[in-house]
Amino acid sequence: MEDIKKEKYITSSPEPVTLKGTEIILEQMNNSICRIYNNGNGTGFFTKIPYKSHLLPVLITNNHIINQDDILNNKDISLYLNNDKEIKRIKLDNNRLIYSNEKLDVTIIEIKEKNDNLNNKYLELEDEIIKYFKLNKNEEPNYLSDIYSNKSIYLINYPEDKDVVVSYGQPPNFSASEILHYCSTKDGSSGSPILLINNQKLIGIHYGCYKKNGFNNGTSLIYSIIEFEKIKNNLLLIDKNGNKIINSEKNNYIISEVYIQEDEQNIRIINSFEQNVRENNFLYEKECENEKEIKENCDIFINDKLIPFSYFHKFHIKGNYKIKYIFKNNVKNTNYMFRKCSSITSIDLSNFNTNNVNNMKCMFYDCSSLKNINILNCNTNNVKNMEYMFNECSSVTNIDLSKFNTNNVTNMNSMFSGCSSLTNIDLSNFNTNNVKDMSFMFNKCSSLTDIDLSSFNTNNVTNMIGMFSFCSLLTKINLSNFNTNNVTNMAKMFYNCSSLTNINLSNFVTNKVNFMTGMFEGCSSLTNINLSNFNTNNVTYMSDMFEGCKKLNKNNIITKDKRLLK
Repeated sequence: MEDIKKEKYITSSPEPVTLKGTEIILEQMNNSICRIYNNGNGTGFFTKIPYKSHLLPVLITNNHIINQDDILNNKDISLYLNNDKEIKRIKLDNNRLIYSNEKLDVTIIEIKEKNDNLNNKYLELEDEIIKYFKLNKNEEPNYLSDIYSNKSIYLINYPEDKDVVVSYGQPPNFSASEILHYCSTKDGSSGSPILLINNQKLIGIHYGCYKKNGFNNGTSLIYSIIEFEKIKNNLLLIDKNGNKIINSEKNNYIISEVYIQEDEQNIRIINSFEQNVRENNFLYEKECENEKEIKENCDIFINDKLIPFSYFHKFHIKGNYKIKYIFKNNVKNTNYMFRKCSSITSIDLSNFNTNNVNNMKCMFYDCSSLKNINILNCNTNNVKNMEYMFNECSSVTNIDLSKFNTNNVTNMNSMFSGCSSLTNIDLSNFNTNNVKDMSFMFNKCSSLTDIDLSSFNTNNVTNMIGMFSFCSLLTKINLSNFNTNNVTNMAKMFYNCSSLTNINLSNFVTNKVNFMTGMFEGCSSLTNINLSNFNTNNVTYMSDMFEGCKKLNKNNIITKDKRLLK
């Protein structure tokens, strides 16, 4: 009788478990338990955990098996599944949601299921295979100690790099996020799942032993999932002290610097279209919604310290500060993003992913203290709207836009208006084939002495009102390549260009123009002007066209249109 009992039951188990039951468990979990070859060999397991509003397939192991450096270096990790008999690999890239906590000694990595190609073989996590591991969406963190503290447990692991085995133990104890258990473990057991015997409930992850008191340590999986839910930027990395790790090379982020002039100063640090609408009580229909992309998609750090999201921040001590904006997902609209962030002195977007952005309207509007801007690597292939993009950036002296792709842009209204300190701008790579509106584009660029617009195609432009108005240091401008066949408004186009001495507009076609009011008003240095191709038959407003042109007389105006000589 004793022999039969030994054969039927595993005697080391505190609760009876049949050999057949153990075999069934191992068979069904062959596709869920894996051996991991990395920082020492360990165990890992695949499951689905609650994330946001769905169940997310993940790989779970210890932080000391897959750590922060592995993740940040996009390392390839070797995996061995017991039922496959061959080693597979998975790449730790930034397209996955990854949570790694050194303090809790747990790492959770999103698995793409059918899209995850491991050595040309798909990993498919079917519900029936991982049913012992899949947690409910509304698990409570206190269910462990309140309900299951008197239930025996078991581990499934790869001890000493051998075949997968089951280890049984007495009911565990719970201490905050920690599980204290007495299952037999050896090297290689790190990262193995802790389950309840009576219902195969997944409750934790084993990570080590505390030899002095004779028990082993594990981390509550529910506690880890609660932390995992906080992921906003693909990677959520925690150091051994529980502090969040910021990695400036592997995230989608923007860095700015601000100068705070006085103590207890409250300033704007970011903006969105909807926030701008609320502040200004605009009643018109929203042209673009981007608040969720900015407010709910962005973590803000000031001097590497995470702060609660806010459009404004109160700085208690004057001085220089670094602000870092880390985005979980690629945004589609950056319009108004830094509008009226008037204390920002520099912005670096070299690591900001703009591949999906289609709207940059007012992106840096009224950043009046901005002196340095790195926007060279921004992908603008899909951007359609750049109006007011740098409007009133009155302190910036140079913007390198040599790599800007403007193929799809239709609106450049006031794009550089008010950039009064701008002395140099490279627009040689601009493609303006689809642009319709160039009104006030260089308005108040009062430090520019020359603008090379030889690459501009203006075939579709209809509005050039105030395009160069108040460019008071502009001494020459070559517009010989401009096609103005579709332009209807040229009012104030060269208003107060007081340093211009000569301008040749002999190629201008003005048949559709309705407005020429003050077109050359205030051009006080102008001594010669060629308007030989002008036709003002459809112009209804052309008052003050040459008002203030003190050195210009009828003999210096070349034209066939008698209206221009009145």
